[in-house]
Amino acid sequence: MMLNVGKYLLAGLALGGANARSTNIASVANERIHGHESFVDNDGVRIHYRSYGSGPLLVLQQGSPDRETTWNTFQIQEFAKKYTVVTPTLRGYPPSDVPPEKEDYAAAAHVSDMLKGLVMVNTPIIPVFLPLIEFDSYQHLLSEYTIPYYAYHPGQPKNVSTIVQHILNETYRDQIAEYVNKSLRYGMLDFYNENFPAPPYGQNLSTEGLTQTVPSAIIWEELDPYFSPAMQNGLEAWFDYDIRLVVIPGAGH
Repeated sequence: MMLNVGKYLLAGLALGGANARSTNIASVANERIHGHESFVDNDGVRIHYRSYGSGPLLVLQQGSPDRETTWNTFQIQEFAKKYTVVTPTLRGYPPSDVPPEKEDYAAAAHVSDMLKGLVMVNTPIIPVFLPLIEFDSYQHLLSEYTIPYYAYHPGQPKNVSTIVQHILNETYRDQIAEYVNKSLRYGMLDFYNENFPAPPYGQNLSTEGLTQTVPSAIIWEELDPYFSPAMQNGLEAWFDYDIRLVVIPGAGH
């Protein structure tokens, strides 16, 4: 079971990838809580990750602006009882490397042949999302927050308070605000520059090859401020095997 893992995020960590090479660093004082930290070499880009527990491999991949510790409060303590849980830090998010070129953040081929199952937590289902972002006026409104990202240049204000405003937990919101303040912002935003559709909208984007070929589950928070509820429509057309949709009432992104 994995979350949002493509070759550009994690090339074969514990999966037999030819280009992945693990390098241990000093153990954390309490590995049960903070995990064992290591790096994997992904074609010259060092990707940081934490690992917990033992058992079948379970990879949890965070989104923006979170970091790999986003899972520590609730998910790790349960999943580590039965799985080897690995939480990689996206490239562009320290302590992973921050490659300087935008093309370093382009989405590469998915590794569905390495997956037994896929769980997506409030992430856009790409073949459903592309027509929405291009032609749905409500999704245009919800996606306005991304527009300044395309024009960002190193050295400009980060507007951290706006970036973290939808994180409901005050303690965690402060932690992420501190992390973003200390980190290079351009690497994080280059994921948007390379992969998130920008105006002008109204383009007919190809959805060829975007069908998921493993049993999948989608966990959807009802009050997500970034994605239209229409994201839940027509999902079954894009999954070759079983799909389960779970909607969490009263929860945000």
